[in-house]
Amino acid sequence: MKQIIQQVFISILENPVFDLSLIEKYFSKDYIQFVDHTQLNYEEFILHIQKLKEKVAEQKIDFINYAENGNIIFTHHVAKSVLKNGSIVLHKVLAEFTIQKGKIIRCDELTLLLEGDFSAKNLGSEV
Repeated sequence: MKQIIQQVFISILENPVFDLSLIEKYFSKDYIQFVDHTQLNYEEFILHIQKLKEKVAEQKIDFINYAENGNIIFTHHVAKSVLKNGSIVLHKVLAEFTIQKGKIIRCDELTLLLEGDFSAKNLGSEV
């Protein structure tokens, strides 16, 4: 399952181009994401990814650690984002993904801004 999450990070988050077909490939239409104090459904998640593509010029995700248990994978990763205004932000992310029928159906995530402007604090949940 780690490979599924890695592919999502590479093809959706690190890819500078918004591609709805990739979201449809990896995420269930019943997808729910809880990030910090925000809940996003599938449609809101699509808007979130579009917003990221508007703000972020380049993003790199590095796994620190992960654990698998049945259909659940937990990741501890760092997201380094170069914003289109040239600033760099670094987020520590703890995320628990639930996979059903080969697609991500749920993500429960906490993000912490490690470096960068405080205005980028909610980059992980912005719609």
